[in-house]
Amino acid sequence: MKKIFLILAVCVSGTAVFAQNPDAVYKLLRQEWTVNADGTSDYHYRHEVQILRNRALTAYADKGETFVVYNPDLEELTVNEVYTVRKDGSRVEMPQNAFVYQLPSSCTDCGRFNHLRELAMVHTGMEIGCTVVVDYTIHRRYDLVSCTLELVKDSPVERMEVSISVPADQELHAKLNVPETFAFHPTVEQTSHSYRLTATGVPQSYVDNYLPERSMIYPTLRFFNGTPEFVPAFDNNGLAEAKIATGKLLSGSTAKENIELLRNFVVDNIHLNNIEPAMLGYKHSTAAEVWQTGCGTATDKAVLLAALLNQWSYPARVIGDQSDEVGVTIDTLEYCLSVRAKTPMTLYGEAKDEVTKQNIKTTAEPTFDTLTDGFYRLHLPGVPGAPNVSASRLALVRTAPLQSAACDLQSDITITLPAGMKMVGAAVKQTLSHDGVGSVEISIKQSGKKLRVVRNMTLEKSLIAPADYAAYRELLALWQSHSEVLMRSK
Repeated sequence: MKKIFLILAVCVSGTAVFAQNPDAVYKLLRQEWTVNADGTSDYHYRHEVQILRNRALTAYADKGETFVVYNPDLEELTVNEVYTVRKDGSRVEMPQNAFVYQLPSSCTDCGRFNHLRELAMVHTGMEIGCTVVVDYTIHRRYDLVSCTLELVKDSPVERMEVSISVPADQELHAKLNVPETFAFHPTVEQTSHSYRLTATGVPQSYVDNYLPERSMIYPTLRFFNGTPEFVPAFDNNGLAEAKIATGKLLSGSTAKENIELLRNFVVDNIHLNNIEPAMLGYKHSTAAEVWQTGCGTATDKAVLLAALLNQWSYPARVIGDQSDEVGVTIDTLEYCLSVRAKTPMTLYGEAKDEVTKQNIKTTAEPTFDTLTDGFYRLHLPGVPGAPNVSASRLALVRTAPLQSAACDLQSDITITLPAGMKMVGAAVKQTLSHDGVGSVEISIKQSGKKLRVVRNMTLEKSLIAPADYAAYRELLALWQSHSEVLMRSK
């Protein structure tokens, strides 16, 4: 037993060490958008990233190469400088044969986007402690900027600089959103025509399990100087064939089930091209184009899904002008659906915490595993609606918010046991409550051939802040510790 505790202590210690030792660090990360008076615009990018551990080069090699995707029909890419500064201070320029032009991998299955190009820069002179410098500019033949920029990387950033400027006859709109749980304290200078953000000591993105949507936990900057051309989601022209095909899917007994079946079809059958809207001049495809070609950007897929839902009389819209989410109204409430993955729909806007309610009072047949010497393991029936979070995978300490599920579960199940079967040990009666988080009540008691199992749980919110994490983990551990009962035959 002592050996087991020692191993656990080493694992916990190792987790802490890993968190304090990133694979790399951005000494500088700079992004600049400039709208020119001649109707064009420029995007300038520069990073100086220092390699700290071998993982940054070998495990996934994301710092040993830099990839830039662009659209030659609308954009012109200029590489200003790319080099490596080795530990001894010497500078290694990247040779010409280290620049590889190729088709972006996400475009290989979609003819509509096979004119795009990706420049792969394979860095040379790499070693632990070196610094890789990448600097390039993309000149665009349009003067629209519209972007939601996530202000975090997978490695810490010592200095981050973001700037946007537009001509005097245009107006720049910019809004910064910083979640309370993320340590981000920038300096901002803003006018009607320019925006400049500087931040130091930006933490790396979280590596925890069960993370909420990125927009809820990471700082983002939304800025634009106009409205992108957007195809109305309710345009059903050219979708007669799509309605016939999707009509075969609608086997659900409720509106929610049918809506999710339609969403699942779009996720599974329409190829996703991860292309930034800027590369297409902020122009999106029609629902018919997406259906006929079987591919599109995340927003294209959202346009198609909204059109399909409206065809089947489920009022739907694309949420925003560059969104991968669709809002659909059911009984006056608007729910949010992602087209990237088959995640459960959630209430849109402020009412994110839709409480899953379940009240079960029933009987069940016993399910046993045979052990030895007359012992058996009785599996208790599950309770629908419980959080899909495993307590065994939760660390003792957590700095990131956790995505769970708000619920109010009441379960009272009676199991009829075979003759001579007896529960090992005393009856179970456990309760636990944490104000503002939730409560758990568990009762397991045998009376003759009847085993009565009462399990109740309430969780008041789906987004668990770090301050509530210890209480949540304790509640979940208690709830999941009673999934089976040891039995013995006389």
